[in-house]
Amino acid sequence: MTALATAIVATPTYAQVQDQTSPPPTPDVASSAQDEQTIVVTGSRIRRSNANSAIPVQILVKEDIQSTGSVDVAEIVTEIPGVDYSLSPENTALSTQNAGLSTVNLRRLGGNRTLTLIDGRRAVSNSGNGERVSLSTIPTGFIKAVEVTTGGASAIYGSDAIAGVVNLLLEDDFEGLDLYARYGEAEASGEEETRFTSRYGKRFADDRIYMLFGFDYWRETAIFADATRPGSIANVEFNRPNRSRLPGQEDNPDAFGSEIAFGDCDNSGKFCINPSGSSYLPGGVFEGDDAWNVGGVWFNDQSLLPQDGRLAAYGFETDSDGFNFRPGTSISPSFESFTGGWLANFDMTPTTSLSAELYYSHIDTTTTNSASAAFFGTDIGVNNALGDIGTMAADNPFIPPEVEETRIGRVSWYRRFSELGNRKTVNKRQTIRGALSLDGQIWDDWEWTLGGTFGRFDQKQRLLNYLNYLNIRNALNVETVNGSVQCADADARADGCVPLNIFGEGSITPQMADYIRYTGRLRQNREQLTFGGSMNGELFDLSWSGPVRAAFGFEWREESQETYGDPDNGIELTSLTPIPDIRAQFSVWEAFGELDIPLITDQLSVQLAARYADYTTVGSVFSYNIGGTWQPIPDIRFRAQYSRSQRAPTLTEFFSPARGDFDSLRDPCDGLLPDGSGITPAPGSTASADVIAANCLAEPGIQAYFADVDNAGEPFEYDGSVSGPNAGNNLLQEETADTYTAGVVLAPRFLPGFSLIVDYYNITVNDAIGSVSTQLTADLCYGDTNFPNNRFCDVITRDGTTGNVIQVINRQENLNSLKAEGVDATLAYRIEPGFIPGAFRANVRYTHYLTDDFTFLGIGGPETVSSNGEIGEPEDEFRAQLSYDLDGFSASWTTIYRGGGVDDLDVPPTDPEFFRAPDEIIHNLYLRYRFGEEPRVSVFGGVRNVFDDIGPIIPNGVDNGGTRNITGTLNDVEGREFYAGVQVRF
Repeated sequence: MTALATAIVATPTYAQVQDQTSPPPTPDVASSAQDEQTIVVTGSRIRRSNANSAIPVQILVKEDIQSTGSVDVAEIVTEIPGVDYSLSPENTALSTQNAGLSTVNLRRLGGNRTLTLIDGRRAVSNSGNGERVSLSTIPTGFIKAVEVTTGGASAIYGSDAIAGVVNLLLEDDFEGLDLYARYGEAEASGEEETRFTSRYGKRFADDRIYMLFGFDYWRETAIFADATRPGSIANVEFNRPNRSRLPGQEDNPDAFGSEIAFGDCDNSGKFCINPSGSSYLPGGVFEGDDAWNVGGVWFNDQSLLPQDGRLAAYGFETDSDGFNFRPGTSISPSFESFTGGWLANFDMTPTTSLSAELYYSHIDTTTTNSASAAFFGTDIGVNNALGDIGTMAADNPFIPPEVEETRIGRVSWYRRFSELGNRKTVNKRQTIRGALSLDGQIWDDWEWTLGGTFGRFDQKQRLLNYLNYLNIRNALNVETVNGSVQCADADARADGCVPLNIFGEGSITPQMADYIRYTGRLRQNREQLTFGGSMNGELFDLSWSGPVRAAFGFEWREESQETYGDPDNGIELTSLTPIPDIRAQFSVWEAFGELDIPLITDQLSVQLAARYADYTTVGSVFSYNIGGTWQPIPDIRFRAQYSRSQRAPTLTEFFSPARGDFDSLRDPCDGLLPDGSGITPAPGSTASADVIAANCLAEPGIQAYFADVDNAGEPFEYDGSVSGPNAGNNLLQEETADTYTAGVVLAPRFLPGFSLIVDYYNITVNDAIGSVSTQLTADLCYGDTNFPNNRFCDVITRDGTTGNVIQVINRQENLNSLKAEGVDATLAYRIEPGFIPGAFRANVRYTHYLTDDFTFLGIGGPETVSSNGEIGEPEDEFRAQLSYDLDGFSASWTTIYRGGGVDDLDVPPTDPEFFRAPDEIIHNLYLRYRFGEEPRVSVFGGVRNVFDDIGPIIPNGVDNGGTRNITGTLNDVEGREFYAGVQVRF
């Protein structure tokens, strides 16, 4: 590798790990040990012993990576406590732009506040709506080690490093040929993982030239919701169970419509997991709820009433008759990746070298979702500018007798268009990263580097089997001429309109389906250019303590983005999520410097760093940190650091128009009756039910709902999905974080091979960039006595006739603050007992979270929302590994614990809506045997998730749940996986 990589990033990872697991050097060997461990660690550009670093670093070396048994870098990194997925293939299934990405999030502060580096350098983003480096673009076979630095590092690396840094160190000195193959299969779902990796490295021209070539192929088949994962197809929700509406049968569990005997449900009014379905049937629901078709069989509230005890007045009941749309949808997408890499280093002179790197990645993913659905009131155009799809005329020739029997006037409808097939999101992503640098030595002990990088990311996306709303409206507006049915609109006929029959399953012919089917497209690219230089070395020598070391330099960086959304859906004519066109760019000049000042030889040192940056978006920012280490005796070392870090807004946060998204919303007006009763304030809300009711009744759309004779005596109800577009804001300023870390490293000489590291962190982000959630925005709007004159009501749009919320805009703004606080602990012990051959290794990494708060400016002033202890944000996490090594044999057992949590901290256990998810524990087994020297062969295998623990069902109706039931942070959708492989090195 070049001197640039050596000077800026990291080198002997073993030396860093040695600090974590071995006692510090005693005074009589300190000098030689320091010479051996003079390296550069993540979090500094100064060459220093890792023993003197003030910043905590978690490190996974090659052996750690292999012993996980995983081929997914993100999956490996997120095993470290304190590191979570920001985006994953499972949680992006419904995402338009990010489906299939794998990115990480430190300290729960968000992926945009975690800086991901490759060999200590920035990498181009793999997302069109954030600064996100997808770890799936980095093959595990290319990785030598992973370093995770927690705490503010903006003074060292610039913006985005508020929560910390994930640094992937790639192979740079391998010689020979290495071939790797692995195959894995999940026991129940049948998901298959196949991976082949090859590397070839060689030195020639008297060792002045070094080259490394690498290739990686990785394929994972999709996991679908089916009977192999019963929770994935459970047609349930978390809600208050229905009592029978039959007169006098309310407490009879066997009466029609009763759910009080389902699972853990009862008649106490307590919420539970109970049956739920979708009112969008493949056969359709018509005339409100008067006629419907299930499995090709017609029912209505007249002569075809189901023989299940219901009254004619009930008609279609969603929980009893609703459709289960989950089977066949993917809970993990299919994935195929090709990655290639080339690295070269040329020693031009004994003190100067030239290096170049080039990496290419091509990734294909396919996500399958349920078939498209619509209803007569579906909006067409931005904010319903073109009206609804509409009802059908009373003389529509396709109306069957079963519907005609119930018809009064025009025919309303709800339908799932299953004949079009399931929706699919097909992504093709390409990433190119290159680097060129010139570096060397001057003045005996100073190193310098000058170089730049280029990165480009391209994404092409196809969205299959969506709906063209205008064509549906045209195809439902039909007439009969000379005994032939045709579309009534002449212009529509000229455009190929095919009359549409939506009555009953299978009624839509292939020709009809083709006319209303829409295929969407999205294209976007990101480019990154950087150029910079730096120097580091010894300034002068303090006679009483040692040399003062320094590093300084400059950087220039330019980020640009182009996004081209689907042309028709820019004006919302289809069922696609609208993505606007974006063309944006910013650049930044930065200058930085560091000092390492020893105060007492090998005992006490102070480390300083500062960075000045000038952005074309937010202007100038200044970051700095001060830290130090103190080692009073060889057995113990203390370290502490304070940092002031900044993060400038991303391209999307600053420039983006409103981008389509959908969020869950329980309308604050849900349950409202015309007399103002029926309102239940949200859990934790201080708003009065009377205030909410009065504000809801002031809405013209809700008054129109009550005025409709078809709704007589019915409450206003809405609990579902609404448009929640995310919008940028060019008035944003940078956010500023103050981070305090303090820790201790214990490595007692009386217990060789043992070390214990404990670090405390406290991070407060002021002017945090973010948005208030859709649900909270609605709650604050309707709970205000000054309704509608507040900023929360300004972004809410309701339908003027149905009263339903059409849209809640989530606009980026500088909110008050975020706060994260906790304690990390790492215990490592290696022992060779003697009476048993071989060596045992134990490693435990533990994180305890103390605070996880979000503060924003509410109606009456700052409001704080705490989430520590909620689902997805547990108070405790740990990873424990026990390993055994004997000659070429190695075995390890890894246990990963992630605490469960409550759904909402504002809901006490005595509340009927209280929900708690259990803790999750996963166990992995890894076995390996190495033999031979030329070639050297390793065979390995193991079991991931030994006890096949998929995790709890966290359904829709839970704030942290979803319709896929088992794709949350507490779930492992693969379940038990067996794998085996071989590695051959020549």
